[in-house]
Amino acid sequence: MSASREKKQRQGAGPSDKAVQAQQEQAARKRKTITYTIIGVVAAAAVAALLIWNSGFFQGRATAATLGGSKLTVAELSYYYYGTRNYYGAYGPYIGSSFDSSVADDEQFADAANNVTWRDQFLEEALTSAQQELALYEAAVAAGYTSADVKDSLDSTVSSVKSAASSNGYSYAAYLRAAYGPYMSTGLFEEMTTRSLLAELFQNDKTDEFSAGYTQDELRDYYGSDEHADTLDTFEYSYLYFTPAEVTTKDANGNDLSESMVKTKQEKALEDAKNNAAQALAEYNEGEEISHLIEHFSPSSSGDHVTAVGTGTISTIYRDQLLELGADEAAVVENSTSGYYLVVFHGRYLSEQPTRDVRHILIRAETTTNEDGSIAAPTDEAWAAAKEQIDAIQAEWESGAKTEDSFAALANEKSDDGDGTTGGLYERRSDGSFVTEFNDWVFDAARQPGEVGIVRHEGDASTHSQYNPQYWGYHLIYFVGDNEPAWMGSVRSALAGEAQHEWLHELSEQYEIAQADGANYIGK
Repeated sequence: MSASREKKQRQGAGPSDKAVQAQQEQAARKRKTITYTIIGVVAAAAVAALLIWNSGFFQGRATAATLGGSKLTVAELSYYYYGTRNYYGAYGPYIGSSFDSSVADDEQFADAANNVTWRDQFLEEALTSAQQELALYEAAVAAGYTSADVKDSLDSTVSSVKSAASSNGYSYAAYLRAAYGPYMSTGLFEEMTTRSLLAELFQNDKTDEFSAGYTQDELRDYYGSDEHADTLDTFEYSYLYFTPAEVTTKDANGNDLSESMVKTKQEKALEDAKNNAAQALAEYNEGEEISHLIEHFSPSSSGDHVTAVGTGTISTIYRDQLLELGADEAAVVENSTSGYYLVVFHGRYLSEQPTRDVRHILIRAETTTNEDGSIAAPTDEAWAAAKEQIDAIQAEWESGAKTEDSFAALANEKSDDGDGTTGGLYERRSDGSFVTEFNDWVFDAARQPGEVGIVRHEGDASTHSQYNPQYWGYHLIYFVGDNEPAWMGSVRSALAGEAQHEWLHELSEQYEIAQADGANYIGK
């Protein structure tokens, strides 16, 4: 905390240390008589109150805002304020935020043109979050949801926070104060987290309810209106990208060339790239295959029969030109002074290929770390241990009811993937969604609902990221069956999102925000 913030927190907190000492001395003197003793008790109580005040007891319980007919204390609003602040602190660089967590919130601007500090920004977002969450929470309670519905999630959250606290050398309570401000307590944190989890559960269930409520006829009507086809169709095309050859800035003797000579050479290289693109176009129009053009011209990048769902996934450099072409027509598109694209439009269609639902149980093969910090592939012993575990799980399932529900229960209990609440479910997945071995099993054309199988996924330790090794191991898969085409799932999500947004807006409107003086204790 900066010195300026400490100073601001001290201002208005009560008498100075000298004043406290004077009160104590005065109280001691007055205890000589009964009357003075009574006064002395009052004075002592005042001292105790001061100590409690400095601890944040009173400030934390002051009203920071009202949401409709409900009061929000300073401590409660801090939960949202610092939650928002922590998010910007952690993800600011990835979302283009200028927030600097080392500078006081009210001493830096989120919007300098409008004199909006980061404290203003965080406070506004915190109040909106509190409003929506309270609306959802009370609606959830009215609908019969209880804290028991989120107990496992709460326990998991608390366990994670305690682990983080320990790793950073904090007690649980001290860590929460560091993360959520000086007014946060363990009890309040768990109470607010329970509220958040219930609100999230209710909102997700409501969204699922909206999504399931649309008929397939309604989904097709959406596809056919307002150019929605452009966002749902699958587009197939090919491209070759020709870039200018690198130009040297020195002559044969190693001397620097003049700027004009370098520029001339660059212009010549760009012209050569243009000519290569034009030549490739001519050969394509004469019947040459795209794969042969790629092999012959060796462009800097290329794609033979690329598929893209929705125009938004096609490069804006050539998208408009591409969509003006007829089936299997081609064109050359200039990319400023960087190079030239040869693009070939093959066609567009609405994919009716069904998606598939599966459940799975993963038993990881234990990996190790090399001296350079990279992931080492599992040993033979590690693979054998994982196989033994997955075989035992399959045997346990087969000795029981052998149903999807019994498989889901085992997934929640034993899988190394997921949070233990989803039954290992992957829903509405398209071909190509999974690692190769898993994908090949799931999308085998002969696969039947209720089938169970084991696949081994073995990553390449030399090319995989640090995260992929978590999936190295054996997967026990239960094939649930086919589901709607992917485009229908996209439409359901879009329509449900619109309906949920409107519903949440109407729900939150009943909790009008009115900021109170207690908010001044936050973020300064």
